[in-house]
Amino acid sequence: MSRLLTLLLLYKSGYLVGKYISIEMLIEESKQTYYEALQASSVGWLENKQDYTPFVRYLVGIILRAYENFSERFEIIINRELTPAERVVEELEKSFEP
Repeated sequence: MSRLLTLLLLYKSGYLVGKYISIEMLIEESKQTYYEALQASSVGWLENKQDYTPFVRYLVGIILRAYENFSERFEIIINRELTPAERVVEELEKSFEP
């Protein structure tokens, strides 16, 4: 649920990359680091002395990675002048590679 709320807050703040790149998948791929950042950010919570920096750094890194992935995909589209039929053939060929 918190990941869904994070995505909603990103959208509302103008970070729309989550529409094109799965933020959830990026978090899932680094799940251990995600939980470590959450844990580190909650140290001192009972005394109201927690430091959110570890989680903020983690989330900023995820957003950066999402934009990098988006940029890579966008460059592929721009740099290739293939017809739609050629793109289909190329994707099919890639799907049959071991």
